[in-house]
Amino acid sequence: MIKRRIFRGLCLATGLFLLTAWPAMAQQKAPEPSAAGEDAGVLLNKAAHFLSTAGQFSVVIRSGFDVVQLSGQKIEFGEVRKVTLRRPDRFRADIERSDGQKGLVLFDGKDLTIFSEKDNVYARVSKPGDLDGAVIHFLKDLGMRLPLAMMYVSTLPREMDRRVRSIETVEQTTILDVPCVHLAARSDEVDFQIWIPSRGDPLPRRVVITYKLDKGQPQFRADFSEWNLSPNPSDAVFVFSPPPDARQIPFLAQVKAARPEPAKAKPGKKKGGKQ
Repeated sequence: MIKRRIFRGLCLATGLFLLTAWPAMAQQKAPEPSAAGEDAGVLLNKAAHFLSTAGQFSVVIRSGFDVVQLSGQKIEFGEVRKVTLRRPDRFRADIERSDGQKGLVLFDGKDLTIFSEKDNVYARVSKPGDLDGAVIHFLKDLGMRLPLAMMYVSTLPREMDRRVRSIETVEQTTILDVPCVHLAARSDEVDFQIWIPSRGDPLPRRVVITYKLDKGQPQFRADFSEWNLSPNPSDAVFVFSPPPDARQIPFLAQVKAARPEPAKAKPGKKKGGKQ
C-alpha cells in the first residue's frame, strides 16, 4: 500500500485528516567549490530581507515531495498553493493536492482556520496578533505543517543567519524564463538550493530541500511563479465563511490537550515477594 505523509492536525472520527504535504525528491550532484561564496551569502540575505519586509505579496507555489515507503522506494506527490499575504496579520493559502483534494489555510488577525473541501470540515482556533505569532502557533502548538513557513515571517533574515552553516554559488542559469543565480547552502538538518533572479527583485524562483537526516534523504522542491508585490487584497479575502453543512472539528493538538492524564497505578503487593 502506498504511503502518503502529509501535514497533520485535524481530528476526524476515523482518525487524522491530512491536508498538506512535505518533503522530498532525488539526490543531486554536489556543486564544485566556488570563489563566490561570500557573494552567495550576501545574495541570500538580500532575498530574505526583501521577503521579510514586503508589506504584501501573492505567489503561486508548485511543489513536489518524496514520501519514502517502508520498502525504501520513493514516491513523489505534489500540490499547488496560491498564497496571499498582507502584513502584519493576514494570510491565505489555497491548496490543491496532486490527487485533486482541495484545502484552505486562513489567518484574519484573530483566528487561524483550516478547511477540507472534500470532507467539508474545518478547524478554527483563536490566535489574535500578528502573522509571525500565528505561524509559530500553527507549527509548534498545533503541530501542523506549513511548507516553506519561514518565507512568511518577518524574522526570516535572522533565521537564515542562525541556521545556514555554509553557502556557495553553483552557476548562472534560467528558471521559468528568468535569469537566476543558483545557490547551494547547508544547515545542520537540511541541505537546500535556491534560485534567485540575477537582476530585479530577489524573489525566489525555485527551492530544493534535502532532509539529509531522514531515512532515504527525501527531498522537497518548489517553483515560484506569478509573484505580485501589490495584490491589494481586501479584508474579505481572509475571512472564512463555512459552506452549507460544513462541520467544525478540533485540531488534533486540542483533542490531546483535553484528554485527562491516565491514572497512576497505586503501589501494592508484589506477587510471590515481600511488601
